[in-house]
Amino acid sequence: MSAMNRLDLDLTELGAQAANAALLDTSAARLSALTAVFAECGERANSYYCPDTAAADFVRWAALDYQGARRAVRRRAVVAGV
Repeated sequence: MSAMNRLDLDLTELGAQAANAALLDTSAARLSALTAVFAECGERANSYYCPDTAAADFVRWAALDYQGARRAVRRRAVVAGV
């Protein structure tokens, strides 16, 4: 697999894991799941040429996916009148 395909796959999978973490009910569960996602970011970054940069990028994109999913959850709660 080419490096670009691997990068795209890693970003997609890590983003999905982060978005799933945002859907959990309790803040403790979300924190635990997000911590696991960040650990996975570090593990996957080790296979790239510059692991430090790759890890920072993975964490940045995972955090953005998490934030977007949390905003969507909050928006649905407001619309539903909760």
